[in-house]
Amino acid sequence: MTNRTTATDRNAALVQQMTEQMATLARTLSAWVQAEPRPLQEREAQVVRVLHDLGSTLLTALLPLAAPVRPEPDLPCGCGQIARYVRVRPATVTTVLGRVTLNRAIYHCHCCGAYAAPLDQQLQIAAGGLSLGLQELLALLGATQDSFAQAAAVVERLCLVQICPNSVRAATEDIGAVLTDHERAVVTTAQTDGSSPPAAVAAPPRVYLSMDGVVTHVHDAGWKEIKVGCVYTTRTRIPRQRPETLVIQAEQQSYLAALTDAETFGWRLWAEACRRGVTDQTDLVVIGDGAHWIWNLAAEHFPQATQIVDWYHASQYVWRAASTIFGETSDLRVPWARQHLDNLWDGRVAEVLAALEPYRPKGEGVTDALSYFTTHQARMDYPSYRARGLQVGSGTVESACKQLVSARLKLAGMIWNVPEAEAVAVVRAWLKSGRWDEAMRLRPPPQRTYQRQTVAADATVAVA
Repeated sequence: MTNRTTATDRNAALVQQMTEQMATLARTLSAWVQAEPRPLQEREAQVVRVLHDLGSTLLTALLPLAAPVRPEPDLPCGCGQIARYVRVRPATVTTVLGRVTLNRAIYHCHCCGAYAAPLDQQLQIAAGGLSLGLQELLALLGATQDSFAQAAAVVERLCLVQICPNSVRAATEDIGAVLTDHERAVVTTAQTDGSSPPAAVAAPPRVYLSMDGVVTHVHDAGWKEIKVGCVYTTRTRIPRQRPETLVIQAEQQSYLAALTDAETFGWRLWAEACRRGVTDQTDLVVIGDGAHWIWNLAAEHFPQATQIVDWYHASQYVWRAASTIFGETSDLRVPWARQHLDNLWDGRVAEVLAALEPYRPKGEGVTDALSYFTTHQARMDYPSYRARGLQVGSGTVESACKQLVSARLKLAGMIWNVPEAEAVAVVRAWLKSGRWDEAMRLRPPPQRTYQRQTVAADATVAVA
């Protein structure tokens, strides 16, 4: 049992120590400021450095306060036996306030051979590792800065802690792996139980799903597609300058990114839709371009959804066909394209197909358009979509591709390993979905990254 008198004395000693140190720092700073004129920036930088060192000292002193003043002689072991006290041993952890060292009791179970440091478990630390707070900061910056090296530089600038780029990379990969494993586990559980994942929120009356892909450069594999999905709702507004128009804007977006095959991606997108409250009764809309994998997944996982081919992709086929038929510089190109864009907008896809057919021998631009409009004719009922107030463009997921992948993974000269690329994309997806705090709660307790050699004559060196 903790000795209360000793614990009280220990607290009083800490307060006295910090009070004296703060007074000394105040006197030192006062003398430093008065020694010569100094601009505000220099003064604030000096104060930040001093407070950083003071904070490190305070954190070091606070860490052992929750532990008993005198270690217990033995503790229950996870194997059901008793672990005996061995000795007190120091452990060093790198935190947002720099490296801190604490002394903690080490216990050893002779039955299973396990060593334990109860204070490590309570503080959620691993000797020789990084604090969870620092790991979170590294992953956040590793996923959002232009490079891991830049993220390390930002950490040093803001926290006065030197971290190598590889530590930033590892922290980002670790959290990305945790999130990827969680997404897989949700799907596996649902498939095993034959049930849908639980909803985190009540579904709004209408939900949109949009899918797309964007390639990134991967070692030994060339350019690989990262699939991106977005689940969102919309709101409508009437612009003040153009009251005759109706603007439909996406909101409440949540994102999914995975460097995986279409089948796996489909299940993970289905799980995210379930988390957003989508059921068979939800007014569900799927928007995408002409990629077959998108519509295969829509048919498999969301058969009740209204399927809409993105208007802008469809219109590009009209323009390309017009260029093929008349040439880029012909005066006939623009009027022909506008006429058939009007037909397409009004849902007269059959008329567009009839106009294209005589020009089939002209080449690929026409044959591609014929194939595209024939395949997706049922997904081009734009008048009825507008009558229902539906969005008909896939700009939301195209923006997601840029935000989640291109803005970080496709910068000049970047070539990624597969785990790195997926980790960064997944971390960015959770961050931009507003799920960062949830992501942090999924992290497991820190584990030692190395194991000391056991010496038979001194079992105390088996754990750091």
